Amino acid sequence: MPITEIIDSQMPSLTEWLEQAGFAQTQEFRQEDNSKRDRLEILFQTVGLTYDRPEKFSARDLKDRSEKFKTFYNIAAEKLCALRLIPLTPDLPKLRVRGKTLRENLVWFDEQNIDVDQYRADVVPHSGHDQFSATFLINDHGIVGEIVSGLHWQLTQGLHENPPTYFNFDFTNWNFSSPDEEAQRWIKQAVASLQIEKGKQNLIQAQMASEFTNDNYLKGYYEFVVWPDDKIYFIDYNRIIAQSLKDLKPGNLTTTTALSGTCASTGKVSGPAKIVLDPKNTDLKDGDILICSMTMIDYVPLMKKAGGIITERGNILSHAAIVARELKKPCLVGVKGALIQIKDGQNITLDADSGQIILN
Repeated sequence: MPITEIIDSQMPSLTEWLEQAGFAQTQEFRQEDNSKRDRLEILFQTVGLTYDRPEKFSARDLKDRSEKFKTFYNIAAEKLCALRLIPLTPDLPKLRVRGKTLRENLVWFDEQNIDVDQYRADVVPHSGHDQFSATFLINDHGIVGEIVSGLHWQLTQGLHENPPTYFNFDFTNWNFSSPDEEAQRWIKQAVASLQIEKGKQNLIQAQMASEFTNDNYLKGYYEFVVWPDDKIYFIDYNRIIAQSLKDLKPGNLTTTTALSGTCASTGKVSGPAKIVLDPKNTDLKDGDILICSMTMIDYVPLMKKAGGIITERGNILSHAAIVARELKKPCLVGVKGALIQIKDGQNITLDADSGQIILN
């Protein structure tokens, strides 16, 4: 399936991935995701952190075309945006549409069968032309992440034509997988904005349950984009993902064998390889090592049965990689030529810790 078609039809949120995988904290994660811009607003007010700051309305404002909404609509009708319908109670689903104009998104809104008094509506600005996009994690071990030239879904969905630049920082030394100086500059600038002085740390902790590490770094999972105005805009700050990945450590960004990749989930496993081109028509046995181009959400039942996972595409903080870690399945991503060099049924050893695959 072409990437454009996948992006149009198969871009579930991480909450949906975790729900499919049976993640025990799905409800808590849903609430964390729904409130991410509330936390980003606190950081904006406290330390000036720039983010994709939304215009906030009640869903009733949109339904009734209130004066407040009409005033905004007259200005922004043809601007690209995302429309997020955020439930006021945790048992209702979040609904969203993105990549279209506000006028087009309002048509979508009118088609939704919801109780508008149970939702609020955030109109989130989009540039449509992200220069760079990045995801990264700050925990007690350091900083780990990736950056790509282009739109941020390339990282969250693990779908990119050109590999991202991986990076890590042990609070002393930076390591990058490519010499892209512009990408390195944006990463260092974003990380520097999350070094919070002591007085402001107290203000932040008084408003939300945040933690700091290495004296002044705000722990968390982050996503940001660089828009054409040459500014960084954070689009996510998540504490639950950071807690889930608290043991992820900065590692070696280079591998020494031809059949190798980047560790998305640690561990070592041996077993028969199972090449999967269509997850809906594949009989994968418990313990088989799943080999595919990229795992989308319809691969989750196979991921749960697999002994390990190898993908030709993907990256270490994509939704699929995060789910692999939750399932505690060894996983390598970005293994070029895996579908050609590994034969279906061949016994292999997947050593995710070293990033290597051994053909037995």
